[in-house]
Amino acid sequence: MNDNNPYLRMPIDRVRADALAGVRLAREAYRERDPVHADIDLGAVALPGEEARQRVLAAVGDYQRSHGSARGRQ
Repeated sequence: MNDNNPYLRMPIDRVRADALAGVRLAREAYRERDPVHADIDLGAVALPGEEARQRVLAAVGDYQRSHGSARGRQ
């Protein structure tokens, strides 16, 4: 075994964190260099709160449709 590899002496959580950070940075660089193909290859960028916001708005719309929108105005 090669003892010169620092990742062999690190806790596995740290190795995973470093790997995930590297993937994140590579994706960011790809999006800066070629945003069109990055969206095709990696999928469109979703802002952190946007997905939750869309779920809340959909739930509110479902509630209003099921209970009638005039009821909320009384």
